[in-house]
Amino acid sequence: MVNYSDARVVLLKSAVLVCLLSGTPLAAQTTAVDPIRLAGTVFADEITGISYEKGGCIVAVAEPVRRSGMAKAGQILVELDAREAELKQKTAEARVLDLEAAVFERQLAIDAAQASVERRVQELELVGKEFARNEKIFRRGLLNETAMEAVESRLMNATFAADQASETQASAVSAKKRAQIALEIGKLDVQSQQVGLDALTLRAPFDGVLLGFDPKVGDCVSAGASAAQIYAPHEKAVEVFVNVAQLVSRAETGIEVGAAVTIARINGETCEGKFTWIGTEADLENQYVKSSIDVNEACAPQLFLNEAVEVERLADPS
Repeated sequence: MVNYSDARVVLLKSAVLVCLLSGTPLAAQTTAVDPIRLAGTVFADEITGISYEKGGCIVAVAEPVRRSGMAKAGQILVELDAREAELKQKTAEARVLDLEAAVFERQLAIDAAQASVERRVQELELVGKEFARNEKIFRRGLLNETAMEAVESRLMNATFAADQASETQASAVSAKKRAQIALEIGKLDVQSQQVGLDALTLRAPFDGVLLGFDPKVGDCVSAGASAAQIYAPHEKAVEVFVNVAQLVSRAETGIEVGAAVTIARINGETCEGKFTWIGTEADLENQYVKSSIDVNEACAPQLFLNEAVEVERLADPS
């Protein structure tokens, strides 16, 4: 009769002997390290909204962009009716030309006033010398009082004329400064009108893929209305839900920020990635934590938004 208990003991001893001879622990030969597999969904790392800066009616749409959904930085997407804005722009530019002419005229007035001041000063000097000579003659009794009064009157008139010329010059300088200020305001108005005109043209902020971009010629929009959304195709991530047990495990077998993963598509293509964010709150019922995986930029453009993928992380058996 066979003793099965003795047979099991013999088999166990044989296994232990093999392990000891090979130098490998028994637990390492009997325990297999399984990869961690998670279901994930692809999403854009950052989606930027594109809105109309001003209201108006659409007169042109970039059809190639609308059909392909791809746009380059600065590329025109939509043009709004700009006739009124263009008229305001031309009016502001004409106003600047008028103000520049006004500044030129003020400068001419300053030049004329300066010349007048110089003439009046020379005249005052001549009359002053004449008055000094006549005063000496008058004191000697060689000039009557009437003639002396006439010279004094000419001196007073010359002094008054010189003062008036100086005041006119100061007034001309002040008028030029006001004209220059008006010119600067006019130039600012031109810039403001240009900004308003540019706001009627909707452009792509950067190279990317457009979402919800379907404008139509003839439609009227309001300022602030959403035109589309755009995201960079090479900046994608995968959203996964990780069980708490996989997060609290040892670092070499669990999941942590920086852990490398392989992202597998349904067609068999793979892409590399790594965990960049792990949430701080677990689902109360199922104990899953929302997490995010950054996709390698080299293969991110091939992934579709909302595409279902499988994420696999091979645990490090060391």
